Amino acid sequence: MIERQGPNQDSTGTPELFDVVVVGGGPAGTATAFRAHELGLKVLVIDYDDLMKRIRDYAKDKLILPTFGGGDRLCFPKGGALISALRFSPIDKDDMCVRWKGLYAQHGVPFQIGIELTGIERRDDGTLDLLAWDHGTRCEAPLHARAVVLALGRGVPRRFDIPGNCDGISFRLRDPAAYLGHPACVIGGGTSAAEAVIAISNAKIAANDPTAIHWSYRGDRMPRVSKALAEVFFGAYIGNGNIRYHPRSEPTAVITADDREEYLAVRIDRRTIEDRPRETTHLEFHKRACIACIGEDLPAALLSSIGIEMVHGGARGKKRMVVTPHLESRADNIFVVGDLLSQAYFATDDFAADPASWREIKHRGNVKSALRDGVLVAGVLRQRLDGRARIEVQVEDDEELEETAQPVAKSLSLVEPLEDQGPPAASLAVDRRVDMTGAFLVRLLPGESAQGVEEEEYPLAASGVTTLGRDGCDLSFSEDTLLAPHHASIARIEDDYFLRDDGSATGVFLRVAPGRKRAVDNGDLIQVGHQFLLVSGQDGRFAVQHFDDQGHEVGSYPLSAKIQIFGRQAPDVTLDPEDHTLSRRQLALAVEGNRVMVKDLKSVNGTYVRVRSAMQLEHGDQIRLGQQRFLFSLRDDASLSAGHSGPSHLAAQPPPPAEAMTKGAPETAAEGPCVAFAGNEGTLVVEPGQTICEAAEAAGISINAECHSGICGSDPIRILAGHEHLEDEAGELESETLEELCDRKPGQFRLACMVRVRGPVKVEIL
Repeated sequence: MIERQGPNQDSTGTPELFDVVVVGGGPAGTATAFRAHELGLKVLVIDYDDLMKRIRDYAKDKLILPTFGGGDRLCFPKGGALISALRFSPIDKDDMCVRWKGLYAQHGVPFQIGIELTGIERRDDGTLDLLAWDHGTRCEAPLHARAVVLALGRGVPRRFDIPGNCDGISFRLRDPAAYLGHPACVIGGGTSAAEAVIAISNAKIAANDPTAIHWSYRGDRMPRVSKALAEVFFGAYIGNGNIRYHPRSEPTAVITADDREEYLAVRIDRRTIEDRPRETTHLEFHKRACIACIGEDLPAALLSSIGIEMVHGGARGKKRMVVTPHLESRADNIFVVGDLLSQAYFATDDFAADPASWREIKHRGNVKSALRDGVLVAGVLRQRLDGRARIEVQVEDDEELEETAQPVAKSLSLVEPLEDQGPPAASLAVDRRVDMTGAFLVRLLPGESAQGVEEEEYPLAASGVTTLGRDGCDLSFSEDTLLAPHHASIARIEDDYFLRDDGSATGVFLRVAPGRKRAVDNGDLIQVGHQFLLVSGQDGRFAVQHFDDQGHEVGSYPLSAKIQIFGRQAPDVTLDPEDHTLSRRQLALAVEGNRVMVKDLKSVNGTYVRVRSAMQLEHGDQIRLGQQRFLFSLRDDASLSAGHSGPSHLAAQPPPPAEAMTKGAPETAAEGPCVAFAGNEGTLVVEPGQTICEAAEAAGISINAECHSGICGSDPIRILAGHEHLEDEAGELESETLEELCDRKPGQFRLACMVRVRGPVKVEIL
């Protein structure tokens, strides 16, 4: 059901003009709207799903802490009564949602639910037309504003990457009655998918509807239903008899049938018969009868269409969002707040300046940080609408709420290491002291859409052992049924930290850092996507056995000193072309001396090695055990600032000129950075800071690139002319990738994702 407060059109049908439209109803969007409301701005909040949707979807009984999203010491921002009402001490996530939603109604802050932003266009007078889709009425819902604040959180609903028009497929259940009278389909394996299946099943039973609700999931077994839903789900599954579960199924296309209606085709079975082509079985569901609960993605395409790109910059050349110190994007009057900026962003007063000069600002995914973003931007908008020539906004600190839980020093009994699994017991000190400036485990949010976003921070023992498990450990996660009661431990020995598996059934896995080689031995297990590789051999003669997620052996591949690349569509070994959790080029394996070296090629989901004996941890290592993911951190990154900085005045910056292909060879092209591609007519103008790869992709030129950081070796090019106009020579990492993975010599050959130019260049894509 679409909830609304506040009309969108005047009596003539023309969209009314808002001072600001806030896209996203999470903490950052809520703070922006509340502060704007306090300052007398005409504001509207829109959200495709619901207010506070991410906090709503946390596990039942989860406690939201003021430090949630990172261990920083930020204060709540000062404001009026509405902003003060957002302050909280530790609170149950459901209570927080009820309380914050109630503030919208209590203070009359307008919002609309079920409205998805699809684009923004600029009028001649500088105001903005928001292109939006109303998922309740299934029609366009245009909006008009002087400014837009993007508070999209972790992202927008993930779309199917399949042929056909997917518009109209819902991403969340709103009204179960809408799915009566015809077969319906829910796709996905999370809590929201299970809730949708239950609600539609019960609605069909209540209405004596004989049609079924189909549940499609790509896994091979029924998704794990949360404890809160388990009893009611199995009651519906067993008692109603109208739920049809389809494991290992997936949507394949949206087709137009004979009735000229569009249907989603879902493959539910694939059979292999000797001497015959594979046979598949599909079910077709009307698009309006489908719900896709498949997570979220960073809305790169939407942001790009608006004129907002993540770019490489700063002293370390990282790829970040770039905004002014007041969080305004390159597109005038469009601001970016909240988790779109996490875990760091670039701040600049001049988008045309050298990207290396941009300041890198640390931005934790903390609720307080989101609130401060909103208060800052609302203040900027108020001063701008007041005609202030010089914008000066300071986010003042409110009094910090007293913390209810303080760190408590504990003593820990000596933990005896398993045989051959770690340093000697005598080296483990009994005393356990928490060192707040030492090592930490940073818990990462689950799910692909989180992309390594930090959730909570746990200090490790300054000496002795920190234990992890389900019950009775220093760090316990009671809801994770994949954990053993005492699953793993991390011991500090002198100045080093060691991770070990304390006899768990499901294992402890350490992620191979992209681009960094890690040695593995006979008997070591490597996990990539849903595939497993078991290393076997000795004395320089090794092989890997390939097992699928069912434990069935698929094949065996001998290894040698020659590097072999494995992946979903790899040049040497294709593991499983249907496993889309794999990258096309996932990892490289080769024998060096009497060990096997594994190198992750900056795959999307990572390459993991199971921990057998104690393994030393390095800063930045990622650890996986049960359903938990952690980042091992030895210190805070001193190179990042801890908040907003820079001058308070910012001049409006015009957007950069659009890329264009100009006729002529590179020697006669326009002055400045440009590149010509052999076999393509014309010359491509390259923006400052862009790589050849980024320029080609933006212009629609086909280039085979994956990691965009010089690790996977998927985008080699030959420099045909203009070598003197390259910004620099190939570095150590790029040279190693060219030689080992591409069999090319650095110099004439480069990786497109690593090359920036300062003049005309001609290249050949290999």
